[in-house]
Amino acid sequence: MLLEKVITYEIFRPKMDSSKEVLHSIATLADDISPAFPYINTELGGWDYDQRNQVLLLKLSAGKWITLHAQKIAIRGARDIEESRALLEWIKGQINDIYDRRDLITPRYTGQAGLKVINILKLLPMTNCKLCGYATCMAYATALREGEITLPDCLPLMEERYREKRENLQAYLESFGWRALDAT
Repeated sequence: MLLEKVITYEIFRPKMDSSKEVLHSIATLADDISPAFPYINTELGGWDYDQRNQVLLLKLSAGKWITLHAQKIAIRGARDIEESRALLEWIKGQINDIYDRRDLITPRYTGQAGLKVINILKLLPMTNCKLCGYATCMAYATALREGEITLPDCLPLMEERYREKRENLQAYLESFGWRALDAT
């Protein structure tokens, strides 16, 4: 077990705007969890990974973020104290489980933040058909980069005539470990 003890856990309202209805929290750890980061990045689809400074940023759904540092876990966007504590317990479990299985996981040292909207856009059919629910292909590409939607949401992209673009786009996304926010 890599992560055994949380030394302190502070839960607070954002300092810049204490009127916000969300909570932030910081857990200080007794253990250095950074050896697990490349494996967590692979398994949980890290949004951004700074290997040199040992920081891994995980983007969750509904505006929640978890930032892992060598000996800290920061959680942003919890609705209440219970959710904040539940997120901490969840990420602790993930860290330990993933680290225990690291021999079966290919580590990944890049994050999804490196995805470029313009590169995604170039691989779309560029029909601006609005079938995906977005006004333009640029808006769809931006939402795709953020993990808010999936490839099949672009109906023309699923057509046989766009198969090469679809396969190239899938490969591009996978090279950054992309995944939709609600993917398990």
